[in-house]
Amino acid sequence: MRKTTVPSTPVHLTYRLYGSIPNLPLQQLHDSHRLRLLELKKRFPTVRQEQDRSALKDYRDQTEEESVRFYLGYDDLLDRALVGPTYLAGQEAKDLVVESWHTLARMRKLTIYAISVMSNHVHVILASQEETSAHYLEEVLRDHKRFTGTRLNRLHGTPGRQVWAEKEYHRTIQRGKFAQVFWYVLNNPVKAGLTADGVNWFGNWWAVELKEAFVDTRAA
Repeated sequence: MRKTTVPSTPVHLTYRLYGSIPNLPLQQLHDSHRLRLLELKKRFPTVRQEQDRSALKDYRDQTEEESVRFYLGYDDLLDRALVGPTYLAGQEAKDLVVESWHTLARMRKLTIYAISVMSNHVHVILASQEETSAHYLEEVLRDHKRFTGTRLNRLHGTPGRQVWAEKEYHRTIQRGKFAQVFWYVLNNPVKAGLTADGVNWFGNWWAVELKEAFVDTRAA
């Protein structure tokens, strides 16, 4: 069996439409996250971490767990949103977002592994073949938002509308965690109750070279 290799620094990127999460629940989620991080710092002060390697490991592990908890809460707010824009729901809008990423991949030497275009947000797993800095990722996303924002407004006849929220969520995928994140992205519409088949859902795209290593093994 041919082994599919994945770079050590792929990134899971999530970005959303402007106004897709009400301010109050989003603020409550951020406040809860900050409070938990402060509690961890109190439990594991720097001096303790420097003197006790097990304390340092526990602090890092629990900080990572909290980061995951925050992200799952963030994504859940998007999936359960009852108000706000949903103009990524149609096929033409989804295709526009996906094609923009493929164009950027050619221009910026990116590798795109998976995309899930929901009605109010987008998941992407990507890696740069050359540049890995956070600043570079910001530039790529800025270009994508600028292009798709203009095209979506043209598609819907809404010139001047603010399309994308300014802030996004991105995390480097840890070594050994790629399959877990890959299936999280493809199963996002399943979790939201939109389909029972994330592999073939019309808003999902995934790289065919991953089929043998990640898709076929899951189906077996």
